[in-house]
Amino acid sequence: MIPTRLHFSLHIVLICILWYSISSASSIVNKITLQQYPYPTTLALSSLISVSLYAVFLLSYWGIGSSSGPLTSYYLYRYIVPLSLGKALAAGSAYYGLWKVPVSYAHTIKATMPLFAVLMARVLLGEKQRPRVYLSLLPIVLGVTIASVTEVSFNLAGLLSSLFSTFVYSGLNVVVKKILKETDMHPLHLLSVNSQIAAIFLFPYWIFKDAFNLHYVISSGESGAIDSHFLVLLTASGFLSFAQNLCAFTLIHKLTALSYAVSNATKRVTVIGASLLTLRNPVTPPNLFGMFLSVFGVFLYNRAKNGESKRKILPVLSGDQMFRELLPEQTFTTHQHQR
Repeated sequence: MIPTRLHFSLHIVLICILWYSISSASSIVNKITLQQYPYPTTLALSSLISVSLYAVFLLSYWGIGSSSGPLTSYYLYRYIVPLSLGKALAAGSAYYGLWKVPVSYAHTIKATMPLFAVLMARVLLGEKQRPRVYLSLLPIVLGVTIASVTEVSFNLAGLLSSLFSTFVYSGLNVVVKKILKETDMHPLHLLSVNSQIAAIFLFPYWIFKDAFNLHYVISSGESGAIDSHFLVLLTASGFLSFAQNLCAFTLIHKLTALSYAVSNATKRVTVIGASLLTLRNPVTPPNLFGMFLSVFGVFLYNRAKNGESKRKILPVLSGDQMFRELLPEQTFTTHQHQR
C-alpha cells in the first residue's frame, strides 16, 4: 500500500504536470488562433462564455449553492459589477496583447504582476512592505526591461496592452479578496458570475470591433472568416481555459500559499519553453536571459512575501485567468469545513 505522504506527493505531481500541459496548450492554441483569425475580442468573449458555462455545470454537478452567505445588491453593484467590468477590460487587453506579441514575451510581461500588486496594496490598502520585498522586485523589472529591449518581435501596442491587463488584474485582486471574505461566496460561483457579467460588458465592444469585421470578410469571401476550423479552435480555447482554472482550484486547496506560488512560477517557465519549442518565434540569448531573470524575480518575491506573513493574500502571477490567480488559500479551507 502506498504511504499517505507518497500518495499525496504523487497526486500533486500529476496535477502539476496536467496543469502545466493544459496551460501550455491553452497559450499555444490561443496564439495559433490569433495568427489565423485576428479577432482577439472574439477569443476573449468566447473564453468568458465558456468558463461561465463550465462553471455552472460543475456547480450543479457538485450541488454547490449560489452562495454560502447572502449576496446583497450592495455587493453586486458596488463590487461584483465593477469586478466584472475590470475582468472584461483585462481579458480583452490580454488577448489583444497576445495577438501582437509572442507567447513567451507576453508571459514575461505578466511577471510584472507582483510589482503592480505591491503598488495596489500600498495605494488601496496602505500596506507597507519590508525592504526585501521591494528588493525582490528589482530582478523582475530588470528582466522585463532586458526582454523588451532585445525582443525580436517587439510591438509597443502589445507591450502596453499586456501591461494594462496585468495592472488591472492586480487591482481586481484586492476586490476579489474582499468579496470572498465578506460574503463567503464560493470561489467557483464567483468565477461563474464574474465571467457572465464580464461577457455582457464585452459583448457591445465585440459587436463594434469584431462582428462588423467578420461580417465583411464573410460577405466578401476573404480569408479569415468564421469556418469550422475557427469554431473548433474557439471551443478548444474555452475548454482549456476552464480546465487550467480547475487544476489550479485543486492545487490551491491542497498546497500552502508559497508552494502554490512556486508551482505557478514554474508553470510560467514551462509555458515559455513550450511556446518557444512549438511556435519557434525567434529569440536571442539576451532575450532568454531577460525572460528567466524576470521569472526568477517572481520566485524571490514569493519567498519574501511568504516570509513576511503566511496569511497574506496569495501573490497574483498571471493575467488572463483571474480565478486561479486571485483566490487566497484560506478560502478553500473555509468552504471545506463548512461542507
